[in-house]
Amino acid sequence: MNRLGKTALELFAAVALVAAGNAYLARDAAGGRAPPLPAAALNGHTPQMPAGRPVLVDFFATWCPICRLDQAAAQAVARHAPVVVVATQSPIPAVRAFARRHHWRTPVVFDPDGRIARRYGVRVLPMAFILGPRGHIRFVVAGYTTEAGLLGRLWLARLGV
Repeated sequence: MNRLGKTALELFAAVALVAAGNAYLARDAAGGRAPPLPAAALNGHTPQMPAGRPVLVDFFATWCPICRLDQAAAQAVARHAPVVVVATQSPIPAVRAFARRHHWRTPVVFDPDGRIARRYGVRVLPMAFILGPRGHIRFVVAGYTTEAGLLGRLWLARLGV
């Protein structure tokens, strides 16, 4: 096998491994129509679930180091698509301080006891749900992801893939 073929095979194996890991971690995630979110947000921004546009619903906790890294991608996506952050099992002062420190412009829904996270089937954090234009869950991403990964999934959700 030549060098290019070996590199392609290794890349395919890495992608397959990541996909399998995501599928395992998201095995209990909700499917179908997304569970409703509260109308009020912690930071005064009202969660928008506009019909006809895909939406990112991102589960986050202030005590989760990977979540803190992942939030840069979620906030960057907010320049292109509606994003709602669900702060689960985190104290309100910590969530407000984090949102203020990082200049969040997205709605932040407070989920102190994890009730919303349980309805979505969240088992690991961070976990992102890409909702299609009609509010159905199209993709679930467990763990860290990138802005490009989220934007790609939002684009596919818009196409109905």
